[in-house]
Amino acid sequence: MKLQCKTTAIVMLSIIVALLSFKVYAATPKPPSPQDWTPGCVAGVPKTWGTFRGASTQSGLAFEDASGTIRFLTNIPCSGTPTASLTILRTVEKPQ
Repeated sequence: MKLQCKTTAIVMLSIIVALLSFKVYAATPKPPSPQDWTPGCVAGVPKTWGTFRGASTQSGLAFEDASGTIRFLTNIPCSGTPTASLTILRTVEKPQ
């Protein structure tokens, strides 16, 4: 009877150790693999158009230059200079 209890204890202990080691192995996160890709399309915007101000699906990309002119780009070609679909010029108010 004593041998049977000892064998049962060893089997139970082995099962518990196996389950715990499987849980620890399954819970270990894997480091993310780097995602290197080359873009399919590269477009350039002239530096004179100023700084990027924002983007939206309706208006496109917005750029504002030093004089306050805002340009919106909606159709941007690959490997070329885009044309502004809307240009808003800053006007100076004349004193009355």
